[in-house]
Order: sequence, then C-alpha cells, then structure tokens
Amino acid sequence: MKISRLEFIVVAILLFTGLHFYNQYKMEKELPLESAEELQAIYHDGENPPVIVAFGDSLTYGTGARSAGVDNSYPAQLSKMLGLKVINEGVPGEMAETAHSRLTEVLKRYKPSIIILCEGGNDMLRARRPENIKRDLKNMVDAALNSGAEVILLGVPELTAFFHRDAGFYREIADETGVLYIPDTFSDLFSDDSLMSDQIHPNAKGYAIIARKIYEAIRGTL
Repeated sequence: MKISRLEFIVVAILLFTGLHFYNQYKMEKELPLESAEELQAIYHDGENPPVIVAFGDSLTYGTGARSAGVDNSYPAQLSKMLGLKVINEGVPGEMAETAHSRLTEVLKRYKPSIIILCEGGNDMLRARRPENIKRDLKNMVDAALNSGAEVILLGVPELTAFFHRDAGFYREIADETGVLYIPDTFSDLFSDDSLMSDQIHPNAKGYAIIARKIYEAIRGTL
C-alpha cells in the first residue's frame, strides 16, 4: 500500500525522536516493511534528521515572546516538543505580497522536508484585496510543494471586530492544494488577554498553545 509523503516524513520524525507510537503506526496503517526499513536506514543513529522550517512574519518570529537570550516563539517551543531543530524564518512586518522571493531562497538554502507557512496577516492589516492575498499565498504553497517540501498552513484571523475566525482563503488554498491546514491557530488566543502580549501578538504562553497545536497536528497524521 502507499503512504503519503507527509506521513512518511512524520514517521521519520518519530523514528528520529524515538517516540514510542511508531509501532502503533505500523500496526494501524500497515506501513510496508520496505518503507520502514528505508526510514530506519535514512535516520539510523541520528543521521539526516528531517529539516523543518517555520516561515512567516512576526507571528513566526515570536514578537512578544523574544528578548535578549530568551526565545519563546512557537518554532522554539515546537522544537523542544519534537526534539528536533525547527528553523525560524520569521520576519516581522513581512507581507505575502513580497515574501515569495525570500521563500525561494529559504527553500534553496535549507531544502526542508516540512515548511510551516504563516503569512497574510500584514496584508490584511493593510487592507489588500482577499483574492490578491490568496494568490500570493497559493504561489508560495505551490513553490514549497514543487521543491519537494510538505506544507503545513497556519491561518490568520480576518479583520473583524473580534478576530473570531480565519480568513476564508486559507481553507480554500488547503482544499485546492491538498496541504495540511490547521484552522484557528491564532484566533482562539485573541479573546484571552492572559495569552497575548498586545492586540496582535501572543506571549510565551500563547505561543506554547500554537506550538502544541502544530505538534498535535503532526501526530494526528498518524
């Protein structure tokens, strides 16, 4: 039987980090023996760990939870949960409109197995048309997929009075491209001041919740 490439990478992560539920995966998903042997060969003794890159704006960078010598961004906290390095490629203030060229360079530099993509918030703050934001985001998703990476797409709340839900184009992009979409990653935080450093950016506790959502989504592919 066939397994998806994302499932393949996730099992590789679990093998590398030594998580015990790999055997459960084999039983429940009937992972082909040759796939298991190939994974073990690739990741034996900690060689060639999967490369995970978090790409985005200030929400990826960790604004509100970074200071001298302290990094409580969601990539840093996800890295601790996985036991793997998660490369933080967050640039505060970046817009999807201009991020594509930087993503191209990041893909070439790291050749990631997984890209966690979170862009579009600054575009909405500047009142760009939704169809244009969607076009730019989809172009980035396509570029990542064409590079051989799997994509985890994080949604950003649309600009309503209460930030209750993600802008609809995130779901549309996921449906059109088949990438893993984690809905309401940030919107659940905005109603709780104890999780926010300001009106837009979470604090360390808020980013911990985001990291946990991503971690559980990766485990949930099993």
